[in-house]
Amino acid sequence: MSRRHAWLWWLLGGAGLVLASRLAFRFPWEETVAALEGVRWPLLGAALLLNLLSPFVKGWAWHVLLGRVAPHRFWMAQEANLIGTAVNSLSVGVSGEAARIALIVKQDRVPVRAAALSVVSTRAVEALGLALFVVLAPFALELPAGLRGLQLGGAVALATALLLMRFRGWMGLVRRLPRPVRAAAAELAEMGWGTRLVGPTLLALASWVTEWYVYHLALLATHLPVSYAASFTALIAANLGGVLRVTPANVGVMQAAIVGALLPFGIAAEDAVAGGVALQAIEVLPILALALIAVGRSGLQRLMAESAELQKAA
Repeated sequence: MSRRHAWLWWLLGGAGLVLASRLAFRFPWEETVAALEGVRWPLLGAALLLNLLSPFVKGWAWHVLLGRVAPHRFWMAQEANLIGTAVNSLSVGVSGEAARIALIVKQDRVPVRAAALSVVSTRAVEALGLALFVVLAPFALELPAGLRGLQLGGAVALATALLLMRFRGWMGLVRRLPRPVRAAAAELAEMGWGTRLVGPTLLALASWVTEWYVYHLALLATHLPVSYAASFTALIAANLGGVLRVTPANVGVMQAAIVGALLPFGIAAEDAVAGGVALQAIEVLPILALALIAVGRSGLQRLMAESAELQKAA
C-alpha cells in the first residue's frame, strides 16, 4: 500500500513538473522583463520605505502581548521580529517563528513557553486584524462577489472572537484542565482576556492597511492600471495563498496568487508577474539587508540552525 502511494506521489510530481516546464517555456517572459525594465523607481522606492513600517508595527503588537506574561525590551522584540521575518524569507514552514522565539529567549531570558504562546497569540491577532480589514475595506470598494463572501466570513470570525473574549465562563474551564495545560491556557488568557486584544488588533489592522498601500504603489510602479480594489484583492490572494509557506519567501506562490487576483480586473498575466516580482523584491531584500546588519551572516545562519533545533524539540 505504501509503495502504491509512493508511485502516486512520483506521478503527481512528474505531472506538475511537466506542466511547470510547459508554462515556463510558453510564458511571454519578454513582456514581463520589459515591464520590470521600465519600472517607475520613485513609486517603487516609496513602497519600499512604507513597507518597512509593517514589521515594526507587527513587532510592536508582539511586544504588547508578550509583555503581559514576560518582561522584555521593546527593541529586542523588534530585532527578534525582524530576524524572524528574514529567516522566513530564506526557509519554509515556521522557521521564522522559531527564530523569533530562540532570539527573545536567549537575549532577554523570556521563558520558552511564554515566547511560544505569544507568537501563537500574535498570529491570532493578525488574523483578527485581517478579519477587521476585510470587513471594513469593501464598504469603500467595488469588489468581486467572491470577496463579499469573505467579508461575511470576516464578520462572523470577529463576532465569534469578541464573544469568546467576553465570556467569563472560560476561566472555570481553564481551572479544570490538567496541570501542564492549565498554565499555558492561563498565560494565553492573560494575553488576550477581555479588551486586552483591542490594542494589538488595531496595530495588526494598521499593518494590513500599510501593506495594502505598499501593494498598490508597487503594482503602479510596474505600470499596472490597478485600482484600490485590485490591489486589495491581490493582497488578500497573496496572503491566503501563502499561508503554508511552501517556498522561501513564498517565491512563485505569491506571483501565481497575484496573477489569479488581477486577471478579473483585465490585467495580463505577464504584467501581473512583473508586479509580483517587484513587490517581492522590496518586501524581501530590505529585510534581509537589515537582518544582516543586525546580526551578520554568521549570526543569521546560527539562528536558522537554532530555530531548526527548536522545531525538532517541539
